[in-house]
Amino acid sequence: MAPETRPPPDARTVLKDVFGFAAFRDGQEEVVEAVLAGRDVLCVMPTGAGKSLCYQLPAVLRPGLTLVVSPLIALMRDQVDSLRRRGVGAKEVHSLVAPAEQEAALEAAVRGEVRLLFVAPERFRSPRFRERIAVAGVARVAVDEAHCISQWGHDFRPDYRRLGEALGALGRPPVIALTATAPPEVQRDVIEQLGLRDPVRFVRGIVRENLAYEVHRLRGREAKEARLIEILRAEPGAVLVYAATRKNVERIADLCAAHGLPCLRYHAGLAGPEREEAQARFLGAGAPRLVATNAFGMGVDRPDIRCVVHFDVPGSVEAYVQESGRAGRDGLPARGVLLYAPADVHVQRFFLEASHPSREVIEEVFRVLLALGEGRHEQSAREIAAACRVPCPPAAATAALAILDRASLVRRGRRGENRARVTVHAPDGDLFSATPLPPGLSRLLAHLVQRLGVGRPVALDPDALAAERRVTPETVRHGLKRLGELGRIDYQPPFRGRATEVGRLALEPGALEEVDFAALEERRRREEARLDEMLGYASFQACRVQYLLHCFDAPAAEPCGRCDRCRAPGRRRAAGIPEPVLEALLAAVERFDGRYGFRKLAEHLASPGASSVQSGALAHGPTRGRLAGLPVKEVEQYLNQAVAEGWLALEPHRLAGSGRRVHLVGLAERGRARRRGGQP
Repeated sequence: MAPETRPPPDARTVLKDVFGFAAFRDGQEEVVEAVLAGRDVLCVMPTGAGKSLCYQLPAVLRPGLTLVVSPLIALMRDQVDSLRRRGVGAKEVHSLVAPAEQEAALEAAVRGEVRLLFVAPERFRSPRFRERIAVAGVARVAVDEAHCISQWGHDFRPDYRRLGEALGALGRPPVIALTATAPPEVQRDVIEQLGLRDPVRFVRGIVRENLAYEVHRLRGREAKEARLIEILRAEPGAVLVYAATRKNVERIADLCAAHGLPCLRYHAGLAGPEREEAQARFLGAGAPRLVATNAFGMGVDRPDIRCVVHFDVPGSVEAYVQESGRAGRDGLPARGVLLYAPADVHVQRFFLEASHPSREVIEEVFRVLLALGEGRHEQSAREIAAACRVPCPPAAATAALAILDRASLVRRGRRGENRARVTVHAPDGDLFSATPLPPGLSRLLAHLVQRLGVGRPVALDPDALAAERRVTPETVRHGLKRLGELGRIDYQPPFRGRATEVGRLALEPGALEEVDFAALEERRRREEARLDEMLGYASFQACRVQYLLHCFDAPAAEPCGRCDRCRAPGRRRAAGIPEPVLEALLAAVERFDGRYGFRKLAEHLASPGASSVQSGALAHGPTRGRLAGLPVKEVEQYLNQAVAEGWLALEPHRLAGSGRRVHLVGLAERGRARRRGGQP
């Protein structure tokens, strides 16, 4: 008798029985249906909207292996643990998994025992991994945090660029690319880099409806610090504070402690265990406050954060939406607060200059490397910057080295590649009895003599030596240092930075032609435009959410009613703009529909003598000077209010050449209806 065959269970049944949800969240069901249909999908949903379900549920419903690529080890572990508790076969392969366990996970995937295999993008460097994953047969691929693949994304990861080639080697299985923040240019780049075929695009809810946005415009650091303390005292829930630099993180943490509001701190300058403890206490143990740089980034999964405060202005709207979106993931009311002082922009300008060095700086760093000659050089970016004949901060030297690395003129090493230099001395008389040593040091010295010999310098990996002796790396390093102090060995610790290897190609005439300076300049212009866009948000006079949606070219929406602009006095009155003023605004905007911004329109209406409106279309016409009795600033405020009330609409526009995004003013449908003779 033939075995009974059953149709695959319904998606809603699996949603309830396996994942424990009574219904799909907004947008999830459509994405799941597209994935089940075998379509390539680009899914842009806000943090906390449930993107992971969009590939986990199809992995349960359909046979075959789902390969999930993610840069977030902590998030991978959480998902694997959660899936296993639900009875779904899942494994992970990344740098924190022991080699034997990695191999076992791959073999389980080959045997068909795994539904979802989570991997870090760095795995695709490994020929062994590529070989085994090809044998396993991948049915579909999920690329999480897909904006990392785009050089225009706010968190670009070079290892993601290998994914397009890897997908080809796997036979081009269907792909779902997921991210919380991807403006149109990043969406296009993700599709191109991954080679998505006629993808279904889902761009939903860039800003969650439970989030209220505020900008506090303040004068200087002291005013910002005072306002931050006010916010922390008034907020009973969990608060995440972002600062632009490590120095600011330390300063803010000390300030909060001095006011009886202790908070955890997190930045890349802290030791690994200290960072891990801070993250575990804030995410797991419910500590109420944490101040961090953007090193505390993707994968932050605490649902009850009530407020995210940006003490410094971020470098882009994408970064701001991503970071502020970590508030209120439980769906309850939450806030995103930006403390803005105009002088803050200098910090971001410095970061931009450092991460996008000029051609002059790149050429000078290259000259310094050529002077060192072919081969491997253990010089820090600070030392290379100091040798330059033009102003070059260490961060700019680091960026220049990365650019030269991508052009294959140099190779930047990893810290783990560096070796110590050890020479064992032969003292007068017996090597071990000349001066008695403690037993541990004596055994270490004996091991060195046996392995390295006596009297010749040898490169040594302290971590490998620790593994051989079955002790901790710290024990070996301390022992080597102590033997050096006692004169038994010469010990030079491993170089703590990243070595730079100058290749033969770098020595050839015209080698710098390998660097695409035009592309670098374009990237710099785009980053400047993104910063300008963020500054525009800080000074915007109408609905904050509308501005953010415009930045992502998302469908226009009604004013949110919950941001600081919508809640300002008079913002929500049905007839808040005097009739003669509204008529003048609508007439002027209709005449110049989508050609000018607030300032020029206000000067055309209220200050026809202003130099900026003395030529071109703004210098003429029946609306010129129609509101001359009002200050220009007041007319600008009326224009903003007309946007908030739905009379006018903002239209995003990129300036030719610079790529900078500006928002021009046009008539909204309500305004057009009124101009056609309809009633407000």
